[in-house]
Amino acid sequence: MVIIIGAGISGLSAAHHLPGEYLVLEKENVIGGLSTQYTPPDGGDYRFDFGGHYFHFKDKGEIKKYVERFGRFREFRRKSAVYMLDRYIPYPLQYHLSYLPAPLKKAALGEILARKKRGTHNLQEYLEHNFGPTLFSLFFKPFLNKYYGTGLADLAADMDKGSIPVPDEKSAVAGYRGKGFSQTGYNPVFYYPENSLEDFIETYAAGIQKGRHIKLNEEVVEIDIDKKKVKTGNNTYEYETLINTMPLKHLLKAINQNARFPSHEKLRHISTLVCNIVLKKRRKRLHWVYLPETQFPFYRAGYYPYRGITVTYLEKTIKTMVGEAANRDILFDEILFTLKKLKFIESKDDILYFDARLIPVSYILFDREWHKVVPPTLTDLKRYGIHSTGRYGAWNYTSMSDDIKAAIETVKTIGR
Repeated sequence: MVIIIGAGISGLSAAHHLPGEYLVLEKENVIGGLSTQYTPPDGGDYRFDFGGHYFHFKDKGEIKKYVERFGRFREFRRKSAVYMLDRYIPYPLQYHLSYLPAPLKKAALGEILARKKRGTHNLQEYLEHNFGPTLFSLFFKPFLNKYYGTGLADLAADMDKGSIPVPDEKSAVAGYRGKGFSQTGYNPVFYYPENSLEDFIETYAAGIQKGRHIKLNEEVVEIDIDKKKVKTGNNTYEYETLINTMPLKHLLKAINQNARFPSHEKLRHISTLVCNIVLKKRRKRLHWVYLPETQFPFYRAGYYPYRGITVTYLEKTIKTMVGEAANRDILFDEILFTLKKLKFIESKDDILYFDARLIPVSYILFDREWHKVVPPTLTDLKRYGIHSTGRYGAWNYTSMSDDIKAAIETVKTIGR
């Protein structure tokens, strides 16, 4: 028997490829995790995503063909920007220096052209070296401090996992002279299900649910890796192999014999508050915009690619949701200020409805401990028949396509 913890995109993908007997344990009363949608208690017929979650198939053509077996996808050419200095600047900022005031763009280009190869020991050094002090102080430092909620010198130099494109000298000069680079980066093209994420997930899981392989409301609270037993709030299950997709931090905490592994307290992450807002109309033709300036409490704003309804989302890093109900008026004021400043709305009358949802574990922090702790821990877990995969199970920075691919590879590893 293979037990899979979590019925998100990773857990479902693993289940799809397991040849033998298996059971998926999901702590919520619905499947999909963050790869589906939710209906707020007082939201009527509204269904919202958990922020901007899209499929990226760059260099993953086989995954694209695979998921298209379960539904049609719409293709989008990314239109994203940075809002700062009271203007929209095409993303990536470092490729579009011509949009900056003359003194700033001249200084930024000079610093990029003057850089020399050298080693970097943390994320701050990496960014300062590749982009220079002007762009670092203007954009990278304020944005990433807001986003990560911690000092950049505490994070690993490869924290970005290739998500921050670095221009060569030729591209930097071309951007300084006004050339556009809309197709730069890992996500110049992204995809969204024809109808909705929820519809895709329901179709994706249909065969698994038909075979009654998923049990909902089964939160794992304890794991005995010697006796190979998983205890939930309701039942105890025996397993031969365990595939985990819940946060690695939570997995280690649940293991009775966790003294054999590094403390889960060493694993760091951020939590994200996602505000979903229904608007009367769409006033900006872009997909998302980054907000580095401290005047904005949010680090990103965007539009969902929904049909027939205009919904925007705002995201901010947060430590706790305590008192959310009492602070709803303050949150609305923050939303109103941000959307008016971005010209997403003209007045509060343009807002038809809003909801806020906390994602307790949203992004992993790659600090100096990550390389020392995570890879060896994942290796040690395999010795006990535990394969921890997916963004949170592997405690990594990955996309939904990455997670599907990793889940398939995990099943192949088990079968060897």
